[in-house]
Amino acid sequence: MTIWFNKKNNGIKKYHSKSISFNFYPQHWKLRQWKSNGAIKGKDNCYDLNIYFLGVFFSYTNWDYNS
Repeated sequence: MTIWFNKKNNGIKKYHSKSISFNFYPQHWKLRQWKSNGAIKGKDNCYDLNIYFLGVFFSYTNWDYNS
């Protein structure tokens, strides 16, 4: 399930710049991990954060991180 939010307008079209995703994969119940793409504000355009714990996958993405 993905939830999109933070509606913006770039002058041409309206778009959502952030998303949160929740998934459940029972075959990955042993996986425990926290990782980020290491984006730097003002330099990178996209920020990703992924958390995996007991088969539950949480993902946050900011597609417009630079602004």
